[in-house]
Amino acid sequence: MKRFVLFVLAAAAAPAALAPEESRLASVISADLLRAHVSFLASDALEGRDTPSRGLDAAAEYLASQFRRLGLKPGAGQSYFQTASMDSVQQPMEGFTLELKWNGGSYSADPSRAAVMGGEALELNGAPAVRVVWQSPDDPLPPRESVAGKAVLLSAPARSAAYTEKRRQLLALEPAVLITAGPTFRARAMLEERRTFQPRRVPVVMVSDSGFAQALESLNGAATVNLRIPPPQRQPVDLKNVVAVLEGSDPKLKDQVILLTAHYDHVGVREGGEGDRILNGANDNASGTATVLALAEAFARHPARPRRTLVFMLYFGEEKGLIGSRYYARNPLFPLHKTAANLNFEQMGRTDDNSGSRAGKLTASGFDYTTLGELLTLAGKDTGVEAFKDGSNSDSFFSRSDNQALADLGIPAITVSVAWTFPDYHRPGDEWEKLDYENMERAVRTCAIAVWRAANADTAPQWISSNPRTARYVQAHSQLHGAR
Repeated sequence: MKRFVLFVLAAAAAPAALAPEESRLASVISADLLRAHVSFLASDALEGRDTPSRGLDAAAEYLASQFRRLGLKPGAGQSYFQTASMDSVQQPMEGFTLELKWNGGSYSADPSRAAVMGGEALELNGAPAVRVVWQSPDDPLPPRESVAGKAVLLSAPARSAAYTEKRRQLLALEPAVLITAGPTFRARAMLEERRTFQPRRVPVVMVSDSGFAQALESLNGAATVNLRIPPPQRQPVDLKNVVAVLEGSDPKLKDQVILLTAHYDHVGVREGGEGDRILNGANDNASGTATVLALAEAFARHPARPRRTLVFMLYFGEEKGLIGSRYYARNPLFPLHKTAANLNFEQMGRTDDNSGSRAGKLTASGFDYTTLGELLTLAGKDTGVEAFKDGSNSDSFFSRSDNQALADLGIPAITVSVAWTFPDYHRPGDEWEKLDYENMERAVRTCAIAVWRAANADTAPQWISSNPRTARYVQAHSQLHGAR
């Protein structure tokens, strides 16, 4: 009797059988295929794939060559490259000065503890200053007339997606400059889209000095700012999103597009220090890139095309601020109102999450924001992988990857991952040998089944409107489709 009970329990835990066409799709995805892609993309030869760099260019050519090998159509006209004309902008701090004066006190910033983002050269002498204090993202914006043309001194908690958006709204009120506490990355060049006409941009000055915060707390009454920002140094550079297309088979649904994306850049070579200085970015995000390539191979080799069109896209510049995905959102190659969904892939290869093993598991940002989470869950039941919402990270990571640009436009978009955090994140130790390729094979096969079902379903993926966190995306979705 005991043997019978164990047999029943084992049978109940076993994965359900896949449909024959699903089994054929999944069988193309192997640990060896994933290992081959990751080991090249994360090799020392590509020097960490910084944006921009020789290594990033080499990676882009490799990706295009894989799409050519599979016979996939180019996604940018006759090219696999959506080329973005950008400026690499370095802000020199030699000659930078910042001085606050108020009744009974003054503060002068150390240029080595300050950084400038955006804007052009600026000089202010005795400019009136106004302090804005936010303790919550719900705090109101000041009236335009109270800040326009003035130096705004912003006191706010640590950065988050909500505060970033609120700060963007504050900059739209056209102050002369915004000065706030924050981290300084002066050694890193910023990337800006090159335009024939550049509208005036409000510079943001970040100060990483506890004395600055104390000075803001000491302000009483009127205050003035003396500020000198040297002109930035600009270097033109062309960067590439790599795009391929598998056209759908259904006469009506093939006009709808499902985007399968990942970023192929990382952060390059660490300055100074001894030993290994190359930040190879195997899990972050050669693994996500390899996932998209493996999905492209599985669908390209399948004898039956899905009903909806699949677009495989690899982004540049995620590590510099989601730049490649934001560029695509502003310059879409496929109609946004015909884009049914976006599955973005990050950190698919490591199972040693900082909070515990993720072997046999799969998660996603915004897991319960869209019906894509349910598709992953059901696919996982059929492949023996547990797809679940990571309570600590699923919501918080939603705004931190390349799904965000399309989600903002109303397109159901999530980022799929195995481990959000892991010991070698942004360190030289993120090497290709440390990935669990057998587990990655199961995870990517699960994603392939979920994509197959999404691409063939009568109804496109949807936002879950009952979740209060999706309200802004549901509204954007209505706006995107309501004008049609």
